Amino acid sequence: MKKIGQMRLALICGCIATLLALSYLVKESITSGKDVESQHSAELTPTRSLMQLISSHSSKILDAIMIGDHNAIVMEATAVAEDSKAIMKNFFPEGGQVGEWFKETGKNPKNAEDINAVKKDFEKYLKAVVDAANNIVETSKKQNIVETYKSFDAMLKNACFACHEVARPKWPEWPKWMQISGG
Repeated sequence: MKKIGQMRLALICGCIATLLALSYLVKESITSGKDVESQHSAELTPTRSLMQLISSHSSKILDAIMIGDHNAIVMEATAVAEDSKAIMKNFFPEGGQVGEWFKETGKNPKNAEDINAVKKDFEKYLKAVVDAANNIVETSKKQNIVETYKSFDAMLKNACFACHEVARPKWPEWPKWMQISGG
């Protein structure tokens, strides 16, 4: 009986030692996310913040459109409009200085003219998002799901994609075989 107890204790200690060794190895490996963290450590910018916000809510809006849930559509579109306004205040505080993110623009963060130029450009797309989100709310309140979808589509085209055309590098062209097939 004493031997069985000793064997059990040795087995438990061996398992603990093995787990500790494995956890140390895993902690230092790629699976710990060290590489991922270094790739995604870019400073948040107003544009990135707005894109993350719109992405989160627009998927919920589309889900709600697909099932005809007008209350959820109104709630999510209202959140887009309200949160968008908050982003403006966070990144361009009244009389305040802009954050480290401004360096990514290539302009001088201490030059008021540079700040105003970037702010004006951002305000243009932010207004398009807010107006489109408010339009989605008004259309959805009329309980017309087709028109609500058209308003949602207009937000993507007139706000999101319009900004992407200016702010992002040109997207690659579709391959010829896809253009021919309409894809």
